[in-house]
Amino acid sequence: MGVVNFVFRASEDLQVLENYSDAPMTPKQILQVIEAEGLKEMRSGTSPLACLNAMLHSNSRGGEGLFYKLPGRISLFTLKA
Repeated sequence: MGVVNFVFRASEDLQVLENYSDAPMTPKQILQVIEAEGLKEMRSGTSPLACLNAMLHSNSRGGEGLFYKLPGRISLFTLKA
């Protein structure tokens, strides 16, 4: 069985956080909106939540990141202002 790549782009998360929420969201909440709104095709056998979580964490580090992880909170993200 081969490994299936499941890539989230920051644009999907940006769209969710810009248009669907006035408050910080967890990766699970973001994924629920992405699925409900059909913003990304989901394939069976993939791990979309793990991929989304990794993308959010990697894009919340350093000054160049698009997202901000709230300090003291586990996996709660918002857009950088």
